[in-house]
Amino acid sequence: MCESTVYDTKGTKLMDDVIHIKVYGERIEMVDILNQGMTVEGQIVELDLDKHSIFIEVDEN
Repeated sequence: MCESTVYDTKGTKLMDDVIHIKVYGERIEMVDILNQGMTVEGQIVELDLDKHSIFIEVDEN
């Protein structure tokens, strides 16, 4: 499988089993294998495909 876990830059897990990410400027929409969605404001800063990890710098506003 190709799911990833999404974390913020502090290491807090935001979402498990993410299979789709769409970026609209600063808005990042994620969907998991159960079609559950989450939206955050920020920027993707790191993709570790070997460890299936994605890191987002979340805007605190």
